[in-house]
Amino acid sequence: MDPSAALATEPAANATTPTALTVAQVVTQIRALIERQFPSAVWVEGELSNCKYHTSGHIYFSLVDEQATDRFGQRLVLPCAFYRGVNQHLKFKLTDGLKVLCLGQVTTYERQGQYQLKVLQVEPKGIGSLQLAFEQLKKRLQAEGLFEDARKRPIPPMPGRIGLITSLAGSAIHDMVSKLRGWFNVVILPVKVQGDGAAEEIAGALDLANRLHLADVLIIGRGGGSVEDMWAFNEEPVARAIARSRTPVISAVGHQDDWTIADYVADLRASTPTDAAKLLVHDQEAFATRSRELFEQLLDTMQAFLDEQSQGLEGLGAQLRLLHPLNQLERYVTRTRELQLQAMHTMRFTLDGQERHLQGLAGRLSALSPLAVLSRGYSITLKLPQRHVVTHSSLLHPGDEIETLLARGRVVSSVSHVVSQPHAESDGPDA
Repeated sequence: MDPSAALATEPAANATTPTALTVAQVVTQIRALIERQFPSAVWVEGELSNCKYHTSGHIYFSLVDEQATDRFGQRLVLPCAFYRGVNQHLKFKLTDGLKVLCLGQVTTYERQGQYQLKVLQVEPKGIGSLQLAFEQLKKRLQAEGLFEDARKRPIPPMPGRIGLITSLAGSAIHDMVSKLRGWFNVVILPVKVQGDGAAEEIAGALDLANRLHLADVLIIGRGGGSVEDMWAFNEEPVARAIARSRTPVISAVGHQDDWTIADYVADLRASTPTDAAKLLVHDQEAFATRSRELFEQLLDTMQAFLDEQSQGLEGLGAQLRLLHPLNQLERYVTRTRELQLQAMHTMRFTLDGQERHLQGLAGRLSALSPLAVLSRGYSITLKLPQRHVVTHSSLLHPGDEIETLLARGRVVSSVSHVVSQPHAESDGPDA
């Protein structure tokens, strides 16, 4: 073999070796290209697929295009990451097949060498997020049987104490107290009825009322407002607390057309807070009316009986006058009339005593009313901005803002000086 030919087949010694890029350089350039193409967040429409709720709180899913496919006929997929820091306020649950709009930043996930959408916001397509969350929770709780009539507790016909779980600042509490006053003992558990933490406060008040047996019937509710204002009564903690309550619960939220999850789970739904109070008072009024009718019926029956007996005795007297001396007959007639008068006097005396007793009870109930306490010169002090009721001076510090509720109006002031008082032996559960 010719040595020169063999030499010609070998690479030239001075040939230039190509320069190789590192993986990091390639990934960085790809990321720069993508982020240059998508410099700001964009809305992306698609169908959810492979939704996974990670234990870290992150949500991972894919957006699938319903129309387009790749050159191999496969549906186009965009991986998405919805991190915990921005998904905490999501009202509804992400499920496969749901059509959504996602706002996010197109970027890359270098560790796996793929592009992705870092999601900032998710909205359901064609329906509001709150409405979707409402329907999802309603469907789930209904499947668990929480709306079944068989599990609901009857409202007792003669409750002694009524518990009101609502806001002290709304008109609902004044409407309910004015209707219930004079008929029941009223226990008020003040809570927030809208905003962050409202659902947890309502659920906590329900659990507290059950744990301490504070009432025979509980009313939870608030006046009307927007869907957002009443959303606390659509949250799962409130529904669960109503379901596990041993005390019957009446839901009275908003107006006639306002339906919440609490309405479906509660033992009884009232169209408004005022109607809830009217329902309870109506039963009491019906009972009182029926009692008066029975008393009058008893009086009429006894009067008829006495009249009948009197007529019978008069007839016997006529017969006895033919057989006995006249003075003996007159003595029996006189005695009969005395017994009749005595019986009537006793009945009237008993009824008068019962009426005075009922009036006394009504007066005591009125004296126990929270509104009556305010009208006698007392006040309620709330610490701002949380509006917590101040029960001890140790809860306040100089400079704190406080609000004082009076029988007429309220006063907002600032604390300039706090005088502490040593703890004393409690006189009772409310001391």
